[in-house]
Amino acid sequence: MPSKAMSNAMTFIPVPVSLSELAAQRLKRTREWLARSNADVLIVSSPENVLYVSGYESMPAMLNRSHPFAVILTADRLMLVAPSADFAPAIDSGLSPDDVVPFGRFFFSGQTRSSTLDVAHAGFDAALKDALGRLRGARALVDWHAISDKARAVVEAWSAGVEDAGQWMLDLRAEKLPMEHTLLKHVANMTERALDAGIAAAAVGVTDKEVSNVVAAAMSAAGGYPRNVTVAGGSASALADVLSAERPLEKGDLLRFDIGCSYYGYKSDIARTAVMGEPTKLQQSRYDALLAGLETAFETARTGAVARDVFDASVETVEKKGLSPYRRQHVGHAIGLSVYEWPVITPESTAVLRENATFCLETPYYEPGWGGMMVEDTGFITQEGFKSFTTLDRSLRVIGA
Repeated sequence: MPSKAMSNAMTFIPVPVSLSELAAQRLKRTREWLARSNADVLIVSSPENVLYVSGYESMPAMLNRSHPFAVILTADRLMLVAPSADFAPAIDSGLSPDDVVPFGRFFFSGQTRSSTLDVAHAGFDAALKDALGRLRGARALVDWHAISDKARAVVEAWSAGVEDAGQWMLDLRAEKLPMEHTLLKHVANMTERALDAGIAAAAVGVTDKEVSNVVAAAMSAAGGYPRNVTVAGGSASALADVLSAERPLEKGDLLRFDIGCSYYGYKSDIARTAVMGEPTKLQQSRYDALLAGLETAFETARTGAVARDVFDASVETVEKKGLSPYRRQHVGHAIGLSVYEWPVITPESTAVLRENATFCLETPYYEPGWGGMMVEDTGFITQEGFKSFTTLDRSLRVIGA
C-alpha cells in the first residue's frame, strides 16, 4: 500500500483545458505572425515546433529528435510530411488525411481512411517535394532542425527565397497563451507533489534510486511523462545532471532534487534541497544565500527587464549573503514545449523579458567533494515581478531530524 503522501502525489487530474481549442489558438497565432512576416510559407521540423503549429505530438519524434518530419503552413493550408507510421495518429489528432504526405513502409489494417495507405514515396525528400509541389513557389521561413541536405536543396529549389525560422519560432512561442499558462501550472503542480512524495520517502539507509523511483512514479501516475529526474544524495549532489545511484543515504547528506516531466508537450522543471538530519551552519548559510539570490531574481525579473540585469542582481545577492565567489553560467531559462526555451538568463543576454512569458528561475551551487544545492521554480513574468506557479516550501528541508 502506498503511503498517504504518495497517495496524494498520485492523484490523477484530467487535462484542465481543451487541447483541440489550444491547438486552434496556436495555429491562429502562427498564421497571424506569418502574415506580418516577409514570408508566405512556414516549414518547421523540430518536435516542439511541429506540435505548436499542427497540434500533433509524435511519439517517434519524442524518442528520436532527428525524426524526419515537417509541417508546411500557409495562410490556408496545413500539411504534415511524415513517416507512414505517423499517418494514423496524425489523422487522429485532427489533421486531414489529404494533408498528410507519408513516406516509407508501415502497415495499418482495415478499411478506414487511415488504414488504406499506399507507399507513395520512399523517403522524406521525395515526400517533401510532393507536398511543396502542391503549392506555388514562395518565400519561406524554415526551421532546419531535422531537414537533411538533400531536403534542404528541395526547399531551396522550390522557394523564391529562404530565411531561417529558428529564432522566429522561439519568439512566437515565448508569448504564452492563457491555456498554455494553465498547462504549465498544472504540470508544475504535479511535479512539486512528486517532489514532496520523494522527500517523504527519503530516510537514512534509503537509496537515491529508491527516492527517484517514487518521484518518477508520482509524476507518471498524475499524467506526466518523467523526463529529468535528478535525485542525488551525499557527494553525488554536486554532480549536476546525474543519474540516481543505489547508494544509501547517510546522516548529514545533502539530497538534491532537480526534476520535471512532460504533459501534452509542456514541460516542468523545479528543484529543492533537503538534508538528512539537522543542517550544519555551513549548509544552512550557503542555502540561505542561494535562496536570497533566487528571491532577488523573482523581484527583478519583471516585464521590460533585461536578462543580464536579472543575472547580475541575483549573483550579487548570493555573494553579499556570504557565498562568494558564486559562479554561474545562467540563473534561469524560459520554459514551455521545451525545458530550455528563449531567452536564458545569462550574464551576456540583452533579451528583454516579456509580459506573461514563462520561466524557470534557479540558483544552483555545485562543489565536488562537498555537495550540491539548488532551488528552482517555474512561473511567469509580470509588471510586479516573477509570479511562481509552484507553492512548495522553498526552505532547506530537514529529513529525519
